[in-house]
Amino acid sequence: MVNYVVWLLVENGMEEERAKAIAQELATGKYTHDFPLGVDKLRELGLNVSTEVPEEVYQLMELYPQPMGAQVPSVQYIPVPYRTEKKL
Repeated sequence: MVNYVVWLLVENGMEEERAKAIAQELATGKYTHDFPLGVDKLRELGLNVSTEVPEEVYQLMELYPQPMGAQVPSVQYIPVPYRTEKKL
């Protein structure tokens, strides 16, 4: 995965040594899905991050409204150890 990230960054104009350092940081398991990388952290790593969103994206999002409020969560917390009633 590291090699792919290096390739991707170099193909998009980044210097190879800088790409290797960023790839090592991002593609070696240091960060997990429960640790979101914000704009500040990505910029700190040396990535050129933009927070500008084209108006067309907002227009597209308006076509697919999301329900608000009392929604069933997609992930449910079950405490461990999980207890079930004993079968007789």
